[in-house]
Amino acid sequence: MTVVQAALGTSETLRGKLRDAFLLSFPALFLCLIFDFVGGAVLGKNWDTIMNYFPILVFIMPGLMDLRGNIFSALASRFTTKLNLGLIDSVRDPEVTTQIVMAILSSKIPLIVLWVVGLFIVHNIVQDVIVLLMVIASAIFIGVILGYGTAFITIIPFKRGYDPDLIAAPLISSIADLITMPTMVYFALLYLNHKGAFYLLAFSMLAVLVLLAFKARFKKEHKRAFGELAAVIGAMALIETVTGGLLVTYQQVINAVIIVSVMWPSVNDSMGNFGSIMAAKVSTKIHLKGARAVRSRETLYDFISLLLIAPIIGYLTNLISMWVVVRYIHRPARILWNFVLGFPFIILAAMLIGLIVALLADRYNWDPDNVAIPVVTTLSDVIGTMFLVWVALSAM
Repeated sequence: MTVVQAALGTSETLRGKLRDAFLLSFPALFLCLIFDFVGGAVLGKNWDTIMNYFPILVFIMPGLMDLRGNIFSALASRFTTKLNLGLIDSVRDPEVTTQIVMAILSSKIPLIVLWVVGLFIVHNIVQDVIVLLMVIASAIFIGVILGYGTAFITIIPFKRGYDPDLIAAPLISSIADLITMPTMVYFALLYLNHKGAFYLLAFSMLAVLVLLAFKARFKKEHKRAFGELAAVIGAMALIETVTGGLLVTYQQVINAVIIVSVMWPSVNDSMGNFGSIMAAKVSTKIHLKGARAVRSRETLYDFISLLLIAPIIGYLTNLISMWVVVRYIHRPARILWNFVLGFPFIILAAMLIGLIVALLADRYNWDPDNVAIPVVTTLSDVIGTMFLVWVALSAM
């Protein structure tokens, strides 16, 4: 790996890290939190309908949300590295288009893996094929939005002198959640109410996928990156089946403590966001200065500054969840103190995973930009769901 000595564009003092965390990361993380509650409210309101008609969708939904988000978060990390190395300059660069097409195509891998595993869990082949059409159609449409959204979220802040690693991965991951869950739920409702429109839309999206596949032109470096990403995403999709299995197994507990279903997207996404920020920053340092640069006081300051935000995000998550449950689902809700107190610990775990995986990827000659974020967000989904199941059981 070529090491380039370059400045990362952020302060190396604790005061500077705290300033960056509260002025850049906190607004991005708070905005992500608001985005996530759109998906959480949609899921909570339609939980019974989805479970009754399309249980396989509940099984594969966590993986689709997380893996789609981290595919494009990894794209953001690659864009940041290429910006720092001077390999891209604007959204119109051909390299940007190639990277977006690669991300869209790679997002189909977890979709197929999760669906195949889901066939062994939910034995209704007609419904399963319908769900496959739902997720493929939504994936193509969403991929275009996320791809160019990622380009704007990284390139514009970089040109204005800000570090995209502090905001890009959390924002694009949460935008993916904001779009993905409501899209899948409303595709399900479209099928139940207007089958003809559903099939027309689904097959139109398949035609778009074929067109995009013909337009893709990968060089050797793109093929290598695609191979790394495909291997990691495929493996992470299998791990995500644990998350789906937990949701299906404890569906009655979650429905009894409905605030947990509303919080679920926000908690998993927040864990993934904190871990992704750390993974992206470490990956950029490795590319620019080498792995030794990670073992520094600056990295410790990154941990401290981000960890101080965690209790605020945790409390706000519970508070906003209460409002959503009472206002839109019309059920009682309260502050769950075991959740609020436990939240910073799972955030710390996510950040440690992001740092360690980035270092391990570099050690074994894999690009940390392709590995660290998918791994940390996937493991965050599993840990976060286990944490919420514990919270729900404790609240009953």
